[in-house]
Amino acid sequence: MNTTLIRNSNPNDTDSVYSLLCIIAELHKNGRPDMFPDLISKYTPQEVYERLSKDENGVFVAEQDGRVVGYVFCDIIKEGNGLTLYIDDLCVDPDVRSRGIGRMLIDRAKEYAAEKNCGFLMLNVWEFNENAVAFYEKYGFSTRTRHMELKI
Repeated sequence: MNTTLIRNSNPNDTDSVYSLLCIIAELHKNGRPDMFPDLISKYTPQEVYERLSKDENGVFVAEQDGRVVGYVFCDIIKEGNGLTLYIDDLCVDPDVRSRGIGRMLIDRAKEYAAEKNCGFLMLNVWEFNENAVAFYEKYGFSTRTRHMELKI
């Protein structure tokens, strides 16, 4: 079994992280073609590179045998009287899912949140993404607010 290392990302991870972002984009295209018919990626390769080039970028990657197999993008936001760590994006390569890598990435995000004095972790997940919803609920996340829509 491969050993997984969770580490801070760096600009050399740009291509790997971008490839994983494209996997998530495809999931969104399939799940909501009305909203994402032409989506290639949430971020351009340049935007990924710029994010990974910051000294403290809040992006962690999962690596196996020198290959990036997952990532988590974290942003700290001010809410009320405190700070919350917002998980902007998380992906694990489909070839290595269900091996605890997603949990390891969330664990690292949780550690980062504690380091930055955040009181909560927060994320958004699309209802069509049943596997992600189940994963987050199993980890212990619960619904905080609900976004509703009416198609016109």
